[in-house]
Amino acid sequence: MKRILVTGGAGYIGSVLSKKLVEAGYDIVVLDALIYTGVGVDALQNHPRFRLIPGDIRDLDLLKTALTGVDCVVHLAALANDPSAELNPALTRQVNLEIYPALLNAAAATGVKRFLNMSSISVYGVSHNENLTEDDPVNPLTEYAVCKARSEAIVRASNRDDFTTVSLRCGTVCGWSPRMRFDLCTNTLTAYAIVNRKLAVWGGMQKRPQIHIGDVTNYLLALIEIDKEVGGKIFNAAGHNTSVREVAETIRAVMKGAVELEDGPAREDERSYTVSSEKISRELGLTPEFSIKDAVAGIVDAHQRGLWCNPDDVLYHNVKRMAAMEKAAAC
Repeated sequence: MKRILVTGGAGYIGSVLSKKLVEAGYDIVVLDALIYTGVGVDALQNHPRFRLIPGDIRDLDLLKTALTGVDCVVHLAALANDPSAELNPALTRQVNLEIYPALLNAAAATGVKRFLNMSSISVYGVSHNENLTEDDPVNPLTEYAVCKARSEAIVRASNRDDFTTVSLRCGTVCGWSPRMRFDLCTNTLTAYAIVNRKLAVWGGMQKRPQIHIGDVTNYLLALIEIDKEVGGKIFNAAGHNTSVREVAETIRAVMKGAVELEDGPAREDERSYTVSSEKISRELGLTPEFSIKDAVAGIVDAHQRGLWCNPDDVLYHNVKRMAAMEKAAAC
């Protein structure tokens, strides 16, 4: 496959993936609404194999233009995370769910051979099970998770012999990106530790799946070309089942003890769940190459190089940016 369309390709995951795809020799088309600016792909703008199409995924004419000559679609465009989704549920449903039939039909009609869909382990909702697998029932509890679960079903139903569809359920992503987010667990804690030299750990024994952005993008890169039978399948990409306290201890270790950990009583929400990535390892041979420590070290290094300063800037927080844009539009 030679030409790849990455929807949301200027975003947190997309900007890292776009760079890797260009470096791997692909022709890349990015369709992105640029809600968080195009800073994530600024370094690619003059590359002969990179094209940025600013625009809304719901613009079907623009979508068809972006699909011209494309062999594979990596669909990342979404209103990402629960707070952003709850801010405007109607818009969330349009972008995160209702666009899917038109997007899939347009892709298949223009000759796209493979469609990779970004999903989330949030589809499992609250669970007391250990090592949840793809065979466990989904129980989405938020607007964001409901859209992800329903979109998986649409993607799976669209699979056929000449149109391969796959969904990747990711854990919470962490690590440095040129379109950085500081509203994700490890990223938030690392930034707070750098700025304040202390971290409050309220209990912190609950575990959540977290995956390095390098592994997410490597998995997507592999799924573009992998010739094993993947059509209609869903794969967990949970990364590491890590507690908040373990993340905090990792941050302190990376910063060579220059962070004070403040203990406090456990919060009421100490839900803990783990997710298994055994299927993607067994069937496709894909396993994490990067650790939580690597994610922390990358963020620390970016700060030392002057790539970020104020982690509270609205551009680093999806819901803050969305709220600011809605407020501006209402004026």
